[in-house]
Amino acid sequence: MRLFSCVLVRIAPLALLAACATTPVGPPVASPRFVVGDHWQYRVIDNMRRGAVSQIDAEVVALAGDVATLRVVKLNGEVRSEWTDEIEGGGGLRAGMLDDSTRRFAPAAALLAFPLEQGKTWRQVVPTFRRDTQLPDQILIYGDVQGRAAVTVPAGNFDTVRLYRVLDLDDRQPWRTRTTRRDQVWYAPEVKAVVREAREATYAEPGDSGATQVYTERSVTELVSFRPGRG
Repeated sequence: MRLFSCVLVRIAPLALLAACATTPVGPPVASPRFVVGDHWQYRVIDNMRRGAVSQIDAEVVALAGDVATLRVVKLNGEVRSEWTDEIEGGGGLRAGMLDDSTRRFAPAAALLAFPLEQGKTWRQVVPTFRRDTQLPDQILIYGDVQGRAAVTVPAGNFDTVRLYRVLDLDDRQPWRTRTTRRDQVWYAPEVKAVVREAREATYAEPGDSGATQVYTERSVTELVSFRPGRG
C-alpha cells in the first residue's frame, strides 16, 4: 500500500482543483448497454507535437455476456493502426491498448467503475508481466468521481460525469521512475462513452540537483460523432 500512498500524495491537489467546477452527480450512473454497431469517432490533439491532430474510430463488433468487443482504428497522418478492445460491463479493460501496446489484463483494468456515484473512489493493483524484463510487475490505478459538468466538444454539448484518474504504469527503468499518467475524464451517458479526456504523463529522472520531470504525453481527446447501433 505504500505505492498507493505515494500516488495519493501526488494527485490530491489536482483532484481537489478539478472538483471545484462540478455539481453533484445525482442518481448513480449505470454502466452503458452497448449494441453491435455503436460507433464513435474522436479527434486527438497531441500537444507534444504542436497540436498535431489524429483520428480514432471505435465500433462495437461483438457482445458476449457483459463484455463488448470494439474494433479501434487510429489514423495519425499517413500511419494507420488497428487493434481490439474488450470492455467489461463494469468499465474494466480486459484486453486492448492501455499505454503503447495491446495486452490482456486479469483482473480487467478499472478505467471506469460503474455505477458512477458522487464521491466514489476506487483503487486497483493490476498484475502484469514485463515483456522487456521478463519479470512480473504491476499497474496502479486510482479513480475519483468528481461530479456533474457541462462540456462542449465537436459532437455537441453534453451533461457529463467528470472523473479524475491516475495510472502508474509498469515501465520503471533503473534510470527513471514509473510513468504516471493523470487523466481528466468527462463521461456522457447519452452516448455511452467518454466525450472528452485530457491526459498528462510524466516520469522522473533522479539527478545530483534533484529529480527532473520528463513529459511523455500531453493530449486532449474529444468526441466528433456518435452513431448508435441497431439494437
